[in-house]
Amino acid sequence: MEYELSCQYDARQSFYGKAKIKDYYVNKNIHILELYSYGTLVAEIKEYKKETKYIYYGQYSQTTTRHQKEFFRQNGLSDKEIKELFKKGILEV
Repeated sequence: MEYELSCQYDARQSFYGKAKIKDYYVNKNIHILELYSYGTLVAEIKEYKKETKYIYYGQYSQTTTRHQKEFFRQNGLSDKEIKELFKKGILEV
């Protein structure tokens, strides 16, 4: 399934279709959420049975960073965890 990233934590009312999420299951045990900003894969969340892996694919534009932060906030990360993820590139919970 594919849908637009909504603004829940960002001050903007909309991202105007520039940020999209691809949501799918590889199998019954692996759920994947991919964030695309301006058509480029910029972040991903892989949920396994009891583990979640957050993946940050680097810094792009200021707007893409807003998309990434919104995506991770909506999926349970705190601002502190997001900062750690942006430094390391990957965070396992």
